[in-house]
Amino acid sequence: MSKTTLCRYFLGCNSREGFFTLFPQFTRPAAGWRCILIKGGPGTGKSTLMKKVVRTAAGRCHPVEEIHCSSDADSLDGVVLPHSKVVLLDATPPHALEPQFPGAVEQPFSLCDCWDTAQLSAAREPIVALGEEIAGLHRQAVRYLAGAAALLGEVRQLAAAALDREKIARYADRFAARELPDRGHPGTEEKRLLSAVTDRGCILYNETLQTLCPRLICLEDPCGAAAAELLARLRETALQRGYHIVSCPCPLFPNEKPDHLLLPELGLGIVTSNSFHRITTPGRAVHAQRFTDGDLLKSRRVRIRFLQKTAAVLLRQAELAIAEAHTRHDALEAYYIAATDFAAVEALSDRLLRELDGLL
Repeated sequence: MSKTTLCRYFLGCNSREGFFTLFPQFTRPAAGWRCILIKGGPGTGKSTLMKKVVRTAAGRCHPVEEIHCSSDADSLDGVVLPHSKVVLLDATPPHALEPQFPGAVEQPFSLCDCWDTAQLSAAREPIVALGEEIAGLHRQAVRYLAGAAALLGEVRQLAAAALDREKIARYADRFAARELPDRGHPGTEEKRLLSAVTDRGCILYNETLQTLCPRLICLEDPCGAAAAELLARLRETALQRGYHIVSCPCPLFPNEKPDHLLLPELGLGIVTSNSFHRITTPGRAVHAQRFTDGDLLKSRRVRIRFLQKTAAVLLRQAELAIAEAHTRHDALEAYYIAATDFAAVEALSDRLLRELDGLL
């Protein structure tokens, strides 16, 4: 490989049901990953360590996945190194992980010994107050997201009633016949979040699509029903026919609605574009209206527009709550930064990098 393949994703986000995380997929023994579980306080060097790992792996032209934090999109929650099956994860709340098979699957790595515990203990009251305030702001964001999801769920139901599912099935069959010949064995699946509601608004990593998917099928679907139906069919077929896929669920409905399906080995992606996450990467557009009873949907247009506009207002309030939580988190970090011996953090980080040197 002549240059680094760098992809950006999220593995966790606020959703209508609270915080949703995909971290545990890496700690399943059968998955075969070596998991470095990083423990430490806010601002004490976890993200900085992971950025060092990214630079080292990138300097050696290895593929790298940066896992960004949805509460602070400039910070990292993880690094995935597919070539060596090594993953580093911020194993602190809200995506806390504890080793179940220490040494065999997970390797705990703690920066906690680099604190001045007495100094932090002396600041107990403001630290606890800030932590509780941050948690409250995230609960507020989840309430707004739940409201938006309820409205957008109704939009999807209205659109679903107008779907021609036979047309979707025929399109999926033709697509599979052309692009997905049967390999005679089951496929494999990884899950990532390509988008999330963050402190900087709704972010979708279009650059990841540019990196992995030179061929892009862009499902233009303002209501979400047709795209979800088609993606579910194509996902099932791809797995039945032996392909490795990256499934990207909707951050609002992560347990029920697919948003994007990536097949990196084919350089192919099938993605959903709408007003909440616009796909800017060039690709072939497939419009949802080709699978829809236009007259029936038109009769519901006023209701749908109202629901979408109201949902957009609620999503904006969720973004503002997450942004305010980030501001308060910065204040919390200040206490930990002042109490941390960063020379000790650097020494520990460098030791870990030396241990992993042959795998980076």
